[in-house]
Amino acid sequence: MKRFVLSVICALTYQAVLPVSIALAQDECAGITTSQQVDKCSEVSKIAADSQLNTSYHQLMARLETQYRAEPDTGTAYTAKVKEAQRAWIKLRDANCPLEAFEIKQGTSAYVTTVNNCVARMSRERSVFLDNIAPDIVSGLAVGQGADVSCPSQNFAQFLPAFSANAESQRRLTALAVKMLVLKRTDDPGRFEPSITGETGSSLAFPLMAAVGKGKTEGVEIERVDDGHVNVVDKRAGNSNIKIFNFSRKACWALVGVEDWSISEKELVASSKPGMSRAENFCYQRAEGLGGLGAMEQYRLTKELLEASLENYVCAAESGDPQASLSAARLSLSQMAPQLETSKLEALFKAASTLPSGALGYATYFCNGNSTDYNGPCLHPELAEKEVIRAIAMGSTDAMNYLAISFESGELGTKDISRALACFQLSADKGNQEGINNVRRLGSQGTESVKASHCI
Repeated sequence: MKRFVLSVICALTYQAVLPVSIALAQDECAGITTSQQVDKCSEVSKIAADSQLNTSYHQLMARLETQYRAEPDTGTAYTAKVKEAQRAWIKLRDANCPLEAFEIKQGTSAYVTTVNNCVARMSRERSVFLDNIAPDIVSGLAVGQGADVSCPSQNFAQFLPAFSANAESQRRLTALAVKMLVLKRTDDPGRFEPSITGETGSSLAFPLMAAVGKGKTEGVEIERVDDGHVNVVDKRAGNSNIKIFNFSRKACWALVGVEDWSISEKELVASSKPGMSRAENFCYQRAEGLGGLGAMEQYRLTKELLEASLENYVCAAESGDPQASLSAARLSLSQMAPQLETSKLEALFKAASTLPSGALGYATYFCNGNSTDYNGPCLHPELAEKEVIRAIAMGSTDAMNYLAISFESGELGTKDISRALACFQLSADKGNQEGINNVRRLGSQGTESVKASHCI
């Protein structure tokens, strides 16, 4: 019964475990003492190196796009050769690392750690190789100039405040070719994906980053990838407007990439849902888009994207829209985003209860409250049953199965196997596979068949 409740409330795409945080990794792996930490840190190292490899690859593509605009045929051929070489290298890496761990028993921690460390090492080496193809220069700092002439500092903690101080310093310390990532709408309604292009530093609108002071700045996280690469994650404008700045060091540190993880208004539709204001419409679309990206769990900002999705669903739910309300309530209970306070959660489920799935969600709320631990008796069985029956009246087969399970287990105060069979039969009559399977199960146990109408 409890497992079924969990599937009802959290019937979302947000179901897997969040990937390991790269930022968390660097601190935790500084003084590892146990084999479990070694395993985790090898995974962290692999993720960080693979992320940097992806960044280095796209930055190379940006450099080629910028440097060969006057020779498009040559640029196209160069780009094609890089793609071909990269695909071949990935096959080599993925074949080489299991070979390195061949004498270790597959599936063991030692095997996984060895493979992870190999992938991380090879990926870091490949990043350096890609960084040195079609090398770039910084807008106001030619490669080879002494650091004491134009470079604020080789120490990144001291470099960042100097870089971000004003538009001129940012322009001077930005590479001529910059990788730009923005979120674009796809042909699939409500879905967005990152789009990466190359831009010349001279075409960018500076300043790109708000000033960062010396020492720790709230909302700014510095991720050291390796000795030559650092990412600055800027959350000062909130989870819906995060930017990641990629820096690389040669003669001096330089900005080589900007990732904008916000969804701009030009990518949104003004009136996608009637009954919402323009602002609420935009909130709903951002919630769907950012949540969809977070649910894929392939981006470094998985946690922040899901938090932003919840914030935007709550904003959209201010309109009273039942679907926005249900999505906010479900995400709050999914353990993938912050949990809302109980009064807010109840208000969301109540607003969502005009939908069949919303009424069923409201029923589970009456049973479990604002808890994600589904152990113990139903808190308000009469109210829960009333909402389940409303959901059944609206045609929800999930509600039919829910009520059937509650009659079989006695969860809502009444244990009646014949009524459980009737509810499963009601679901089965609508072609629901779970209902069909349970009708067979109870029938095989000798439960006498009854009319489906006996359910309610």
